[in-house]
Amino acid sequence: MHQPNCAACADRALADGGTTPDVADLLDGLPDNWGRWGDDDERGTLNLLGSREAAAGMNAALKNGEDAVERFTLGLPLTGEAISEDGGTGDPGFPGREVARRTNVSDERAYREGDQQASAGMKFSDDRFETPFYLQGTTHMDALGHAWYGDELYNGVDAAETAVEKRFETPVEGIGGEVTETRGHGRLSVAPLAGSGVAGRGVLLDVGRYTGGSEGDRLPMGTEISLDDLQVTAEAQGIEIRERDILLVRTGAMARTRDPDADWHPTDEPGLVFSEELVEWVHDHDIAAVGADNVAIERVTQRIDGETYVLPLHGAFLRNLGLPLVEMLWLDDLARACADDEVYDFLFTAAPLHVQRATGGPLNPLVLKATEE
Repeated sequence: MHQPNCAACADRALADGGTTPDVADLLDGLPDNWGRWGDDDERGTLNLLGSREAAAGMNAALKNGEDAVERFTLGLPLTGEAISEDGGTGDPGFPGREVARRTNVSDERAYREGDQQASAGMKFSDDRFETPFYLQGTTHMDALGHAWYGDELYNGVDAAETAVEKRFETPVEGIGGEVTETRGHGRLSVAPLAGSGVAGRGVLLDVGRYTGGSEGDRLPMGTEISLDDLQVTAEAQGIEIRERDILLVRTGAMARTRDPDADWHPTDEPGLVFSEELVEWVHDHDIAAVGADNVAIERVTQRIDGETYVLPLHGAFLRNLGLPLVEMLWLDDLARACADDEVYDFLFTAAPLHVQRATGGPLNPLVLKATEE
């Protein structure tokens, strides 16, 4: 299963009969949150999550009493195994990102061979990554500055802020030699989101289970998920979407990366598709964050009014609404439990790895969900 980079995905989509439309025209006139929380805001819709929202999540978790609470983590394991064209299972490497592989740098073998001395009888093991560790190569949260169009990021921040150089006094040996300077986000990095964290009422919309058709609880490859699909799923589940909720959409796509017999390609995964109504619905409901079990939340390429667009909802959500996106979630275990007891809301908590100036950060969300007493 070949995994090209995002630019290659776009180039191929346009070469296959697409045009080069301007996403600014597509999104013109749709709502934004610029200035809503001040001109210097870098947290976006996470500003919506306060004490009451955290309490709403806790109330959902405790609705069946303190003896009926289940715990789920939604982060994918880093196996170091790559998905290849020859089949097999492995990490769902984001297009253009290699799989991360780690090794021990201090372990029992080193002690046996006399390479290190024990400290008063204590022995230790330690790790390092032997290959590049891409922060968006596993379950992660996008920074608000991760995607944009035109010359401005969320809240009117200059796009030049995405590539600000930083010099370090102390050099460190890196993969390609000594590292003494890097480029990164001067503003709108993942750091403000990591400092804030996420805690609130989460709702799972298991679109894969309710509209999966012949593939059971997985959406077929290439499936487009509309606002109507989300609303039909919510109605079938008997769950109400409330203001300031955290919305999780399950497609079944991530399970394919663990299934050697499944067809999977990152540019053809099922996902949300743009509509003005969807963007306005998300804004009107003050949805605080959106997550999904695919690489991009939305379909990578979308045909809209006869033209091909690449990730238009990233422009609408990240750039315009300041809405954090949580990608590549593992939702299958949570979904099975929700289907068994028909409880689809819960306490959702998460915080990305606090990496300064980064455009995204890995995370392992924790869900506490009420279950049968």
